[in-house]
Amino acid sequence: MINENSFFDSTLPPYFCRAFAGLRQVKRNFLEMEHTKKYKGIWLLVFLASTAALFFAIYSHWEWLTLILPFQITAFVKAMDIM
Repeated sequence: MINENSFFDSTLPPYFCRAFAGLRQVKRNFLEMEHTKKYKGIWLLVFLASTAALFFAIYSHWEWLTLILPFQITAFVKAMDIM
């Protein structure tokens, strides 16, 4: 079985070894980024509150009904972890 470090150190020129070391760092950062704790509960509460406000605005015929939509859509996207 070939060790990853020995392969890069023994068969490639020094320039490529430094380039692959940089790629390893990018991979390590990407994996750490995927494991960060994300708080989606607060965004779900904001989404539910803005949805309730939207239904109230529809029921009361509020003129500025569309001002609620950016809050509702952003909270939905953040709660579903799309953004």
